Amino acid sequence: MVNDDSQDPQSDQSGDNASDELQELKAQLAKLKDTAARAQADLLNFKDRMKREGEELRKFAALPFILELLPVRDDLVRAAGHDSASGLKQILLKIDALLRDAGVEKIDALGKKMDPERHQIVNTGAGEKDIVTLVHEEGFLLHGKVLRPAKVQVGDGN
Repeated sequence: MVNDDSQDPQSDQSGDNASDELQELKAQLAKLKDTAARAQADLLNFKDRMKREGEELRKFAALPFILELLPVRDDLVRAAGHDSASGLKQILLKIDALLRDAGVEKIDALGKKMDPERHQIVNTGAGEKDIVTLVHEEGFLLHGKVLRPAKVQVGDGN
């Protein structure tokens, strides 16, 4: 006679094994989903960083040329100051327009408080302490970053 109350221990064990295997597979799936989500986030961050770096590179691609052009501009400023010919002044205006279009702007220094990021002190003289009293050479910014500091004289407080 067969006892109905008894269960087959082997079928009970295989059910436990299947349940354990299912739990293990679910854990692996969750881990793989997490890994995939992280990889996707890393890829998006990488794309954003490459886009930003590309934009920065394009913004400052003309930097070497501009640095070479500024001394020529300085010479034109000096020459225009000594010559009443309007031709030099017109050339200077065109160069300034080209620089402006490239993202270059002058540093407004005269009468401002000395800023070590934007001004290079070449001497001191009479005037309000730490206030720019004379600009020897104009400074310039390229897209908001200092391209060349202004060479200035500041007041010594006398």
